[in-house]
Amino acid sequence: MSTEQQINTFVIVGGGTAGWIAASILSRALAHMPCKIRLIESPHIPTVGVGEATIPSIVDMLEYLKIPLADFIVKTNATFKYGIKFSDWHTIGQDYWHPFGYVGSKIDGRPFYQHWLKHKKHGGQTEFTDFSPAIALSKQNRFFIPDPKHPTNLSSSTYALHFDATLVAQYLTHYCLDKNVQHSLNHIQHVALNPEGQISHLLLEDGEQVNGDFFIDCSGQQSILMGKAMRIGYENWQHYLPVNKAVAAQSAALDPLPPYTRSVAHEHGWRWQIPLQNRTGNGYVYCDQYCTDSAAQDLLSKHVGEFITEPRTISFTTGKRQKMWHKNCLAIGLSSGFLEPLESTSIYLIMKAMLNFVQTLPSKKLHQAPINEFNRRMDHEYNCIRDFIILHYCETKRTDSDFWRMWQNLAIPDSLQTKLELFRAQGQLYHDTDDLFASDSWYSVYEGMGVRPDEYDPVIDSSDFTKIEQALLSSKVALEHNASKPLDHMAYLSRIKTK
Repeated sequence: MSTEQQINTFVIVGGGTAGWIAASILSRALAHMPCKIRLIESPHIPTVGVGEATIPSIVDMLEYLKIPLADFIVKTNATFKYGIKFSDWHTIGQDYWHPFGYVGSKIDGRPFYQHWLKHKKHGGQTEFTDFSPAIALSKQNRFFIPDPKHPTNLSSSTYALHFDATLVAQYLTHYCLDKNVQHSLNHIQHVALNPEGQISHLLLEDGEQVNGDFFIDCSGQQSILMGKAMRIGYENWQHYLPVNKAVAAQSAALDPLPPYTRSVAHEHGWRWQIPLQNRTGNGYVYCDQYCTDSAAQDLLSKHVGEFITEPRTISFTTGKRQKMWHKNCLAIGLSSGFLEPLESTSIYLIMKAMLNFVQTLPSKKLHQAPINEFNRRMDHEYNCIRDFIILHYCETKRTDSDFWRMWQNLAIPDSLQTKLELFRAQGQLYHDTDDLFASDSWYSVYEGMGVRPDEYDPVIDSSDFTKIEQALLSSKVALEHNASKPLDHMAYLSRIKTK
C-alpha cells in the first residue's frame, strides 16, 4: 500500500497482560514500518492478573516475539504445564486428565482412540490417557523438552507455561519500550467519535488530546472504547455457563512441584491450583445464585490453607462482544469477551486476535470485507472454546447440590449437541479444522466425562486385535518406564536458572 494509505499511529488503551501482548505483537509485526504505537494505561485501575495458566500456543508466541524461553521463565517465576488434572467433575472421587500433545498414534491408518475403544469394550483395563507421554511425565512430576534429533516415545508431548501475570506484563513492558512503544500512565476522560462513527481522538485526564488512526481496546470489562463509546453490544452466555464470580488468592509454593494445573469441582463451582516457582495461584470459580462471596472464600481457605495474599473477588459475565473489530477499533482480552479460565484460553484468545489482525493489517480505508472475516474467525474461536468448556459440565453425574443438579436440565448449544450425538454413535468427531482443541483433547474430555460411544468404527475389525492388545500393554509399560528417566520438574527449572 502507498505511504498515504498506511496507518501511522496505533493507540492501545489499557495495559496488563492484554495490553502488553497486543503492543508486543504489533511492534514485532510493524518493526520495519514507519508506525507509532502508544499504550495508555490508567493508574487508577488494577489489572485482574489471574490469567496465570496457558496452553502450548504461549511457546509459539514467545518464538514469534524472539523472546528466549529460559529468560522468560526465570523472570516470570514460570513453571511448565503438560495439561490439566480434573477431579470430581463427573462423579466425586473420580479424576481424569486433559493432556497436551498426542495420545498414542494411528494404527493401520485409523485413530488410536478407535483401537483403544475396542480394547475397552473387550474388558481392557487401561485409560485412554495412559498412552499420553505428557500424562506419564506428569504423574511422576518429571519434565523435559524433546530433542527432535533424538526422538523417543515421549517426544509427542508438548507443553505450556504457568507464570506470574504481573511479572509477564512487566517483562513485556520492557520488551515494548525497547521497540520504541510509547507508554503513558493516564486516565481516559473522553472518547470522541467523528461523524462516520470512528474514534477521532481521546481526551486524557491531564488535558492532552491523543489522536490516532487506529485504536485497540484493552481496557478490560469496562470496554471504554468498543463497549461504552462505540456501543457495540455484548452477547451474554450466562444461560450456557452460569458461573459468574471467582475468588483468588496466593499460597506457598508446592513441593514437589507438579508440571500441570489442577481443577477440582466443588459444591457450587470449581477450584484451580496453578503452581509457580515461588508460590501457588488459587481460585474458586462459582455461581453467586448458589454461593455467597464469604462462603466461596471459606471454601478456598479450607482447601488451600494459609493465604500469603489477601483474597480478591472478581465478577464476570461469560460471553463475547457482538463485534470485536468495528471501524477503526479492535477489542482485545476482556473487552472482547470472557470465557471462564477452565481450559486456560484467555492468553490464547489475546494472541490469536492480534495475530489475525496483523495478518490482515488494514489501511486507512478500512475495507469492510477483511473486518467481517476477522469477526467471523474470532466468533468461531469463541464458539468452539465455549462448547468445549460446556462439555466439562453438561455430562456430569453429580447431584449433590443445586448447582450440579441444574446441569441435568440446562440447555446446551445446538453445535455441542451435534458433536455429542455424532460422537456417541461410533466415536466420530465433528470435523472442524479451525477448532483450537485437537482430536485427542476432545477424546480425553469425552472419556473423562463418561461420554463413550455405543460402538467403535467397524473398520477397526480388519486389524489384528491380538497383536494390538499386546502392543497397547507393552507401550504403556515402556511409556511409564521412560517417563521416570528425565529430571523432576523442580530440578529442570533449577538447571535453567543456573545456565
